[in-house]
Amino acid sequence: MFSSKTTARMNAFRKLGLLFLLLSAKHIVLAQDPHFSQYFSSPLTLNPANTGNFNGPYRVASNFRNQWQGVGYPYLTGTISFDAAVAKDRFSAGDNFSVGVLGLFDKAMGGSFNSNYGGLSVGYHLWLDEDRTHKLSIGFQSVLVNKRLDPTQISFATQFSSNGFDLSLPSDEFFQNNNINYLDWNTGLNYSRSTENGNYFLGISGYHLTQPKESFLGDDANIIPIRYTIAAGTNRYLGETGVLMTSALYQQQSKSREITVGVAYGQYLSSPVNDISVFMGAWYRINDSFIPYFGFNYNDLQIGLSYDIIASSLNLSKTNNRSIELSAIYSFRDKTTDKRFIPWY
Repeated sequence: MFSSKTTARMNAFRKLGLLFLLLSAKHIVLAQDPHFSQYFSSPLTLNPANTGNFNGPYRVASNFRNQWQGVGYPYLTGTISFDAAVAKDRFSAGDNFSVGVLGLFDKAMGGSFNSNYGGLSVGYHLWLDEDRTHKLSIGFQSVLVNKRLDPTQISFATQFSSNGFDLSLPSDEFFQNNNINYLDWNTGLNYSRSTENGNYFLGISGYHLTQPKESFLGDDANIIPIRYTIAAGTNRYLGETGVLMTSALYQQQSKSREITVGVAYGQYLSSPVNDISVFMGAWYRINDSFIPYFGFNYNDLQIGLSYDIIASSLNLSKTNNRSIELSAIYSFRDKTTDKRFIPWY
């Protein structure tokens, strides 16, 4: 067992290292958006066009992610959203208008660096044919962003003494802003097609359209670059009780790129009263991690659990790099639906 002094030193070194990454790579760490391995279970953070794009009047979605538990202080990220079709089937062609709200938090360095987001989304869904098999959705999203840094909880190199880190010593660091606030704007398009054999979708979205500035050091040159996202997927029914689901996600922000692909199989379980189905699959974030996934549906409730197995250079043999994610979606579905698997928004 480590002594209390040794533990304190280790924690201080961890925060110092994370702060170094935060400041020296600020264009990456500050600007990079929180993201989820189960992106398909976080509809409003994936594409604003997903606002109200589901089979039912209301939907509540939530994700919680505990990332890099074995590397210093873990990153904690969580989101919750609510969206509703406020004018469903009130237009002559069956088009509908929808609204949604979302909240998201991202906690790093043991709470020394916190990001909070609150957003409002609107969506419009247009049927492209009389049979209502082809649909085009467009969405807009406004997000209020707050980022806070608490320098009093962080150790700097100038505070290192013979007895370890001493927070009472001057840090010789000057932060012009410890609290950043700005308004951000996002938009997206989504095309979907529904047939007797399954569903298909393709969406594109853009984030930080006004490229806001953020800096704790008063550096106006730190502009958040636009993030572009392309998501596609299919739900292919296999007989009466099975479904094969595939999806892919491509994201690019400045010079950073991320590609995630995966597949899952769902099995509908026979029940005289309840709709029950289970799912197993895996996703792969290229050059980063392998992500096993398990899902469960019980009537209107959808639950997903995933575990990131790091496949990049961060997967040190002596480090326990655990990233666990839990998602839950509750949809007040359309009662005319006969059978329902995980719909992925």
